[in-house]
Amino acid sequence: MNTRRDAIIGRTFGIGAAIAYGTSSVLVRYGVGSLAPPLVGAAVALVSGTLALTLVGARGIRASLAQNRRAVGFLLLSGTAAACGIMSSFFALSMAPVVIVSPLQSTNPLFALLWSYLFLGRLERITPRLVLGSILVVGGVILITISRTA
Repeated sequence: MNTRRDAIIGRTFGIGAAIAYGTSSVLVRYGVGSLAPPLVGAAVALVSGTLALTLVGARGIRASLAQNRRAVGFLLLSGTAAACGIMSSFFALSMAPVVIVSPLQSTNPLFALLWSYLFLGRLERITPRLVLGSILVVGGVILITISRTA
């Protein structure tokens, strides 16, 4: 069961991810806007990310994967989805302003909520408060997007 400490650490990593993704969007926009086509940029980003993660987790990779072979399939599917998301992001940022693309990418809480409900129903508790929070986040994204295009 999650402890209060785990919840705080999880939220801290969540904020760290938001900062990293926000920074990444700006860097991608610069890179694909002036240096490389979207697929080249996505390939460089994915290879560099793979190398960084391999360095960090190399010691535990083999043992972890050997313990739960079923999880490997889900992780491969997750990586494929992430790669598709990154490629889509690179193409979007090569064609539209970062201040429009980044908020649109921030609609992911609705998709995470939907997939959690469908696939993790026994592991994740979907509460009305959580649904409302996700809707408010996406509503804010829509307001930002509308105000930027008007």
